[in-house]
Amino acid sequence: MFYLRKVKQINQIQLSGENIYLFALTVTLVVSFLANTTFVQYIAVKNFNRINYLILGILVLKIFILDNYRWYELAGIFFVLAIGVYSWRVTNNNVLMIMLTFIFAAKGVHFDKIIHQYFKVNLTLILLVSVYALLGIIRNLSYVRTDSKIMRYALGVLYPTDYAAYVFYLILAYAFINYKRIGKRQYLLFTVIAVALYAVTNARLDTILILLIIPILLVAKRAGNSTHRISRILAANYWSLTLILPYAFGLMTVYFNPANSIFWHLNDLLSGRLLYGNIAFQQHPVKLLSQKVVEHGWGGIQGLKMFKDNQARYFFIDSSFIRLLVVYGVVLSIIVIGIMVIISVRAELRQSYLLPAIILLITLSSLIDQHLLEISFNPFLLAFLANGVVVTSSCKSATERDVLSEKV
Repeated sequence: MFYLRKVKQINQIQLSGENIYLFALTVTLVVSFLANTTFVQYIAVKNFNRINYLILGILVLKIFILDNYRWYELAGIFFVLAIGVYSWRVTNNNVLMIMLTFIFAAKGVHFDKIIHQYFKVNLTLILLVSVYALLGIIRNLSYVRTDSKIMRYALGVLYPTDYAAYVFYLILAYAFINYKRIGKRQYLLFTVIAVALYAVTNARLDTILILLIIPILLVAKRAGNSTHRISRILAANYWSLTLILPYAFGLMTVYFNPANSIFWHLNDLLSGRLLYGNIAFQQHPVKLLSQKVVEHGWGGIQGLKMFKDNQARYFFIDSSFIRLLVVYGVVLSIIVIGIMVIISVRAELRQSYLLPAIILLITLSSLIDQHLLEISFNPFLLAFLANGVVVTSSCKSATERDVLSEKV
């Protein structure tokens, strides 16, 4: 009987919802990352997508069979996921459907474990892909910045800014995991990484964002001490910028006027984001739900060929928030931004300022870059329903974390 009980316990551990989720997350992180590299020369993207669809099926079973949702919660989840599937079929882009499924399936999974898994998998992948590119096993795509003739390298990823974005999100994950221990040495390391990244990719946005991690985290850490009132006031309002900044950027994009010198210089500083966003609004009026938008970006082997031979064909919506509105529609835009605000406000109400700081940094990135909804870049939206999302920075032990996560 003793051995039978042990076997039963082992089987329960192996088949727990959390382990199923972490396995699914690992597989999706790997295939989604590889689909954004020059490995696509050898393995078709459709094969990566097939694996992802199988994983999503497993997660849907977890949601509707293993997770303890009430019937009306399941009805709401079914409705949102149905919109996600509709969006996938209309736009021919599965990133939002994948993200929504992982968000709802995160119930009962400790957020610490999600971020640890993300960090280990993505760090391993980016190091391996970089080595393979430098050794010539896969292509290391290179671009020339037109205005300055500076060479930009993608190190095995499809575009230099994508590589830089992976590094930025990895540093965010590292900051989350090591929040209590972060000090001068880590800030110096972030600075060195930012300088090296700029030298290789010439990605201005992510270089600035990595440097901004330092003051934003410093304020968040000081806000944890009630004697630092100014820092607490600043950190307590991080969440509001998740609403204000996308709204302001959207207004600038809608009312962009190339004849206005201020607008034109700002557009130039943003590498044409305002111009192409404005074109997107003019050619594709915002809809309640999703619509098909044909884009031609620089990324990948075909994109590099277009960069060299036919730059006039370029059209791409870089801003995640403009992409949300134009491609995915009003309903999904409200859902995604609502999730971001709820994650931040919930943490702030419990006087935990780490996640609001991270969501603010992701918001700043998403004003310019398109990676908000891509799970291989951004795992932090999974905090919406995961366990223990606001206690990491204050707990001293794994046991204490588990006790507090149950209370949360």
